[in-house]
Amino acid sequence: MFLQEYLGRAEAGHIVLVSGGEIYSLVTNQEYKRAFNGNMGVVAGAPLGGLVEKDPHDRYGLARQLIHPLRPWLRRTKFNGPLQVTAVKRGGKWHVIEYNIRIGVTSGPMILRMLKNPVETVLNTTRNRKLDPQFRNDRNFGCSLTLAGYGYPFNQVRGPQFPIDVTGKFDGDVWWNEVARGEDGRLVTTGQRIADVIALAPTLAGAIAGAYADIGKIRVLSSYFRTDVGQSLWPPGKS
Repeated sequence: MFLQEYLGRAEAGHIVLVSGGEIYSLVTNQEYKRAFNGNMGVVAGAPLGGLVEKDPHDRYGLARQLIHPLRPWLRRTKFNGPLQVTAVKRGGKWHVIEYNIRIGVTSGPMILRMLKNPVETVLNTTRNRKLDPQFRNDRNFGCSLTLAGYGYPFNQVRGPQFPIDVTGKFDGDVWWNEVARGEDGRLVTTGQRIADVIALAPTLAGAIAGAYADIGKIRVLSSYFRTDVGQSLWPPGKS
């Protein structure tokens, strides 16, 4: 059961690292979980898009209200690792809808790109040591878009392998998912999640524009992507 059905769309998440008994804020994030524009359609197994905002000072209070009260339990259980909370704001109050021990399928690659010292930060977290996450000054926001293939998100639907055409050089990151090389050496689809496109920028508008510019360079028959990421859920708490 997804409580978003009942609490509304003023949704946001916050991702921290817990290490050495302390809590380190990283980003505030939002995931576009539904399959189609306007937050229509079924909830997909993995989001169709996502946004992150560099937020080591917990600008929206999500960590202070929903994660820091867990500190005694986290210390008692000797927990270390990533922790994400997702909540919906209703009546001026954040309501938790889920906790996850992860940095997120869409957020993770963006967070690591935002850090100056990603390997050191991750390694020290696994060793339960004191952390010093250092952020890049020119990467305040990130946008991730998913290129979905034939039938997605209805996994029981199987289509043929379609050729993938790339029409230019990418400015951001592209993570190929269910693709392979065909006999002629060209990329072809092997499933329904074709690629995740990621862009980072000093501004939210810049990150969104960069991601859409890059995903527009990929052409696959019967594929689609959401064109409203950044319009219906951001900033956090927006209804």
